[in-house]
Amino acid sequence: MSLKKRIVAWYTLWTLTLMAIIFLLFFSFSNTLSLRSLRHDVEEALSDASSLIRVRSGRLNFFSVDEVEDGIYILVFSSDGTLLFGREGIGAVSIGYQEGQRTLSLSDGHWIISDMMMDGYYIRAAARESTIYSMISSDYLLVLIAALVMVVISALGGYFIVSRAFLPLERLISTASEIADGDDLTKRLESSNAKESRELSSAFNSMLGRLDDSFKKEKEFTDDASHELRTPLAVIKAESEYALSSIDDRAEVEQSLSAIIKETDRMTRLISSLLELSRADKGSIKINKRRFSLSSMLEGLSEEMSQMARERNLSFSSTLEKGIFVYADEDMIIRSVINLINNAISYSKENGHIDLLLKRNESVAIISVKDDGIGISEEDQKRIFDRFFQVDKARSSSSSGLGLALVKEMAALNNATISVESKLGYGSTFTLSIPIA
Repeated sequence: MSLKKRIVAWYTLWTLTLMAIIFLLFFSFSNTLSLRSLRHDVEEALSDASSLIRVRSGRLNFFSVDEVEDGIYILVFSSDGTLLFGREGIGAVSIGYQEGQRTLSLSDGHWIISDMMMDGYYIRAAARESTIYSMISSDYLLVLIAALVMVVISALGGYFIVSRAFLPLERLISTASEIADGDDLTKRLESSNAKESRELSSAFNSMLGRLDDSFKKEKEFTDDASHELRTPLAVIKAESEYALSSIDDRAEVEQSLSAIIKETDRMTRLISSLLELSRADKGSIKINKRRFSLSSMLEGLSEEMSQMARERNLSFSSTLEKGIFVYADEDMIIRSVINLINNAISYSKENGHIDLLLKRNESVAIISVKDDGIGISEEDQKRIFDRFFQVDKARSSSSSGLGLALVKEMAALNNATISVESKLGYGSTFTLSIPIA
């Protein structure tokens, strides 16, 4: 059963229960009032009968007195209990005199009896309690029919209201089904004026947006990975064919084999980077955090990187604050800094300068790698940490475009952050912020 039908069913059941309670209350209250009214009518009938009966010369005279009127019996007895006037064969005849009104259970039902003495005779007004049921049974039937009609109307009205209320949800479901069937994540759900519908469509649209972005990134990642792997494979194939065709020329063969080794190393680095990113996505990278001296680590690293910069005709300087300790995975931090410096070397201008800075800023250690290279446009800065993204592919043919993406992932694993400030044509500054131990 659908949710809409279940709501209508529960709503109808609740209405039916409520009507039953109201009917029972009405029945109880109506019986009480009717019984009280019957007692009052018995007293009035007795009073009216006494005013119409006269005793003259020891004889009774009845003036327009009816034996039964509206279910109330009028009986007249002599002092010894002999019935002088009234209908015989009813239970109220066999009961002795008692002044006032009383309720008795007799062989033919429950009776309300009221007696009054008058000149040696006594008059009795009596009525069965069942009289009230015959009087109000028609009212009960009307109330019951009205209650059932109200239940039916309530059920139909409830179904209409619920259908109207669920209409926006059904539209959302229909649109969602179209999106699922059409495999088009660019579509969005339209919201109605209802708050719940707006919130649901907003949440669903947000999810669709994230899925769309995720699928686009996955497609870009797959396309870029295929492109990056295709290039070295093509070079390896071409060099292998060339080496085979020049098998007698040792120098040419050695040159081809060197090119093959170079491209193989490039593929190895690319595959290793892809595996690390895959592990990071799955959360399966093992992190070996410990407290170590960031200052000492960067001192040793700067000597190695300065030599690499000099080989590229670049100057390298470092300004490192002493005594800074962090709690992180040392290998990841080293690799992150190396990637940042390699990135600065790749994109620096000829005879450019690279500066490595370490300082303390309250509870954070700040590592900055600054270059005066080609810089990064504002548009490219938004994608600089995306996988396979390269600012200038012509200048970085040996790069896979995964270095900065790895830096971002390794920074996140160590509760660190990475950011960039750059101006096109004037260089860039990458900043790695690590919590101090």
